[in-house]
Amino acid sequence: MSHNGKSGVRHAADMVTPYATSAKDNAVQYAHQAGAYLGPRARRAATKAKLGYDTQLVPRMERAVAAAGPARNQAAARSQAAMAALRGDISAGEIRGAMQRKARRQRAGRMVRRLGMLGLAAGGAYAAWRWWSGQGDPDWTMEPSPATEVNPEAGEGSNG
Repeated sequence: MSHNGKSGVRHAADMVTPYATSAKDNAVQYAHQAGAYLGPRARRAATKAKLGYDTQLVPRMERAVAAAGPARNQAAARSQAAMAALRGDISAGEIRGAMQRKARRQRAGRMVRRLGMLGLAAGGAYAAWRWWSGQGDPDWTMEPSPATEVNPEAGEGSNG
């Protein structure tokens, strides 16, 4: 039985071998065709992606780093001030004075903005009032009064 089994397997292998070889050859041919077809397209896609990176992402990254510059400078200035305060180079009174000056500037700025807004509102109200008052009685809509006849006799008697 084992002899028959081995010969059956050999016979099946002999029968399948040409089909397997053909399938392998076809797979190699299809792989080469796919490479020839997809290779240039993949290179174009990679070139386009790199160009998009260079034109879109790099400038945005540079702008982001440039925008971070003022924040970095502010953080450095604050840390230097904190270190000076910790070392005792700056007194608490000087810090309080600086904070009071800053608060005064902020209050003054708010007041200037509020006065500006109030001035704009007052100017707008005045302009609206002028426009509205001109609409009620414009000179060009008035009809001229009818001409009156002067009676020479009535004029003489009333004067004398």
